Amino acid sequence: MNEEEWIARYIHPRCNPTHPLSGPGDDAAVLPIPAGNATVLSVDSLVSGQHFKIDWLNDWHNPGILARRLLRGSLSDISAMGGTATGVLLSLESAQLPGFFSEAFWEEVDTEMQLHSMTLLGGNITRCATGLSLHATVVGHVEADRSWRRNSAKPGDRIGVTGFPGKAAQALDQLQSGIPVTDSDPWRSPASRQRFATALNRKMKQTACAIDLSDGLGLDLQRVCKASEISAQIDIAPLVASEDAPSPSQIVAGGEDYELLLVVDPEEIATVEEVAVETGTPFHWLGNAETHHDRPAIEWRLAGETIETLPEKQGWDPFQE
Repeated sequence: MNEEEWIARYIHPRCNPTHPLSGPGDDAAVLPIPAGNATVLSVDSLVSGQHFKIDWLNDWHNPGILARRLLRGSLSDISAMGGTATGVLLSLESAQLPGFFSEAFWEEVDTEMQLHSMTLLGGNITRCATGLSLHATVVGHVEADRSWRRNSAKPGDRIGVTGFPGKAAQALDQLQSGIPVTDSDPWRSPASRQRFATALNRKMKQTACAIDLSDGLGLDLQRVCKASEISAQIDIAPLVASEDAPSPSQIVAGGEDYELLLVVDPEEIATVEEVAVETGTPFHWLGNAETHHDRPAIEWRLAGETIETLPEKQGWDPFQE
């Protein structure tokens, strides 16, 4: 199969003739945004050898899971800005066509587009000698003065997270060890927090400080602390309450959860809890933002006791040796 044949089979049927501004099918997409809003954009990638192994695609990580992980990971960045996603551009690299980019992959793309009210805007396909590389650029919008940022946390704010950080790392460890895991595990099927984020941004009186937990609770919280010039005291007891809970190390350093970490004014606590219930989103308060003295620091606790044994590297960095 060559490029033209692949485009005719998998891309042309997904063109939207009733909405020509949305693509695909032209050199570029033209996308309007609601009045009073700003465009919010994010790009993310999955690369074989880094984020998955080719052998997995023939076993417990089928091409549909590849599409789901790519799109939900990219969508999480839009949610972390308090934005609403509307479309996506896909860039794919493969040694041959259709390869793993065939029916199962595109059926899951269609499912995700429908689930999140997004449109496939277009993209690119090219050949690479070995492996697979996938890139998703998600386009959305947010009210111009309502975007969530990493640098807006203040001492005294409350810190909380959606879902159960650490469960994705736990699931991946189990999958690689041959332990049976349900198909809806949080590594292969990251939860989407788009509905929670958009609903919360509409209801909050103030904007939130937020970040998506793609690289690990420890590393991503460090980024918030550095950007906002705060320290934090965190108790992970709510995340280890169940019998099958991940370990403290998986919670702090696991990564690929794609949950949201929020830092909000105490006056917004009730609103966060209300929206979490309305959207069916698990939410846990973990601690407080504090004034930093020398430099931003995080104190990790478990049921009030300081945790002494945590990994030195508290998150994912593709360039770590």
